[in-house]
Amino acid sequence: MKKTYFILASALVLAGCMRAAAPSPSNHEEDPSITFPPFFAQPAVALGTEGTVYELDGDTLRALTVAARDLLPLRDTTVSCGSRWESQQYRVVRQGDVIFIRIDEDPKACGRTHPALDSGASYAIHRDGRILRRLIDGQPDVAKPEDAGVPSTLGEPGTASPEVLSGGPSPFLPLSWQDAGSPAPAPRP
Repeated sequence: MKKTYFILASALVLAGCMRAAAPSPSNHEEDPSITFPPFFAQPAVALGTEGTVYELDGDTLRALTVAARDLLPLRDTTVSCGSRWESQQYRVVRQGDVIFIRIDEDPKACGRTHPALDSGASYAIHRDGRILRRLIDGQPDVAKPEDAGVPSTLGEPGTASPEVLSGGPSPFLPLSWQDAGSPAPAPRP
């Protein structure tokens, strides 16, 4: 009888760890030379306005689907609200054959005021659906090896160089999270 409960408990634990199969994005070479555009430098045209007609081509739809599946693989509805496709905000910038996509958690979709930390990502996807480059929030940017958390040119506390902001911070982050923090206290003699 104990063996049956152990097998049943093990099966439930393993089933809880399972998720839907998604295309493996790791089978591609990323191009670190690709530079992401400033997604928040200008206001975006919001889809979803009632009575307005929008047109979305198939290449852009495919790119959005590839990016969403890579960041948030399809799962059942028991997944947390912040990990669902419909709880995200998507920004798209197209430059020739490359479609740039920025995905950020929309905390309002889940009744919150702030998103989870490191919940977004930027993608460069070729019009044929290949991921050319991805940058998940919180992971180091291999294209900027000089970024080790210390600016290459020291500035005044509380200031940031323009290249650090790269198009401005996400409007989904509260202002208190966007400052440089307090300077370290001076050592006592």
